[in-house]
Amino acid sequence: MFTPTSMIALAKTCNKRVRHGGSREKISYVGLQNHTYANNLGFSEALQLVDNPYPQGAYGGQNYLPIYKILRADLEKKISVGENIGDALDEECAEMARIVSQEKSDELLRALRISFREILRNVFEHSGAPAAGLCAQYWPTRDVVEICISDRGMGVSKSLSEDRLHSGLSDRDAVQIALMPGVSSKARAQKKRPVAQRSEWDNSGYGLFFAHRLFGQFGWFGIASGSAAALIKNGKPAQIGKADIEGTIVSMRLNLGRIEDIEEEITRIRDLAHRVKTRLGVRGLKISSVEAFLSGETF
Repeated sequence: MFTPTSMIALAKTCNKRVRHGGSREKISYVGLQNHTYANNLGFSEALQLVDNPYPQGAYGGQNYLPIYKILRADLEKKISVGENIGDALDEECAEMARIVSQEKSDELLRALRISFREILRNVFEHSGAPAAGLCAQYWPTRDVVEICISDRGMGVSKSLSEDRLHSGLSDRDAVQIALMPGVSSKARAQKKRPVAQRSEWDNSGYGLFFAHRLFGQFGWFGIASGSAAALIKNGKPAQIGKADIEGTIVSMRLNLGRIEDIEEEITRIRDLAHRVKTRLGVRGLKISSVEAFLSGETF
């Protein structure tokens, strides 16, 4: 079954092979004509087919966002006329949050908008990638939604290593530490700025924490970067495994049939973020403490 995550992951893998395979390697795509759904969501275009005979269908709707890119160049144009990067991303994040929440809850809509904005800021402020790729789909018969966000940047470990507090992290440690509250390679630098120069977007390092707690409780949350991946599913302890990903890919699925439970969980996540950061901190954060938290230790 084609899903936002499977399409983006496949496209990333194939495009990487094309870029690094050179003239000695040729990839053939067979049977794409049989996958109207995937083509309508832009899968064939994401594969960068020459003279693509299967163009993307209409852009978006009530239930989906086709595969598309947010370009750094477009954001820089907005920033050049005085917008903050958070403001520049806000319109995109509002639409992403609308699709994922299906507007079933104002509380969920607002929380997702903030979380997605933080995740996309990670791409453009930390990864060095020229673009972020996205795709989302809501399945009404199951009341389930999935969204995938991807980039071809430096990866989580190199990004976090820009802060000496997290230097020398392996990919395996980095994908776990990145999920903790307050962790960001830019967070300390932002705190040093004069108060008058800060914006409401300077509270970095909470987007992935919120996302992994919410989606991981009512669906799944997965992140892969470099040689490592973490999967949190249906409220169970995190599974850490191997990967081979250029840049970073984040996959999130949510069961919207439990909207009241979701709203209650959002409040609990806010409280938990404060408790975890107070207990574990950010400076000197130990991987053993992170692993204990992700394995289900009570805080």
